[in-house]
Amino acid sequence: MLLLLCLAALPMLFGLWVNATAPHPPTRAYVPARCTRYCALHGCRHATRANSPAYFQLRPLYAATVRGLLLGGRARYATVNVAFYLGLVPGLLLWLTYGALRDATRLRQLKNRA
Repeated sequence: MLLLLCLAALPMLFGLWVNATAPHPPTRAYVPARCTRYCALHGCRHATRANSPAYFQLRPLYAATVRGLLLGGRARYATVNVAFYLGLVPGLLLWLTYGALRDATRLRQLKNRA
């Protein structure tokens, strides 16, 4: 059970670490020298197909995710975002991990019977 809790807490701890060790404070203003949250909200002007091919490949998925999070309305976007990424996704991963560990235990028990 402790392993499952540690696995569930890992994404949140990683997010805290990233924000705590960032070289610049977060801002929504456009900064020509680097990406900011402006890029996430309005599309990144810094990205080109040469320096960020993954950005252009994942952009349709990102747009679909934003549209899905906006189903709760623009006023609830932040709440839906937090609920989805800090509630639903870790809960789903916890459930899948529990199922995998439970199935591994069952397989070991069946193997020992044979």
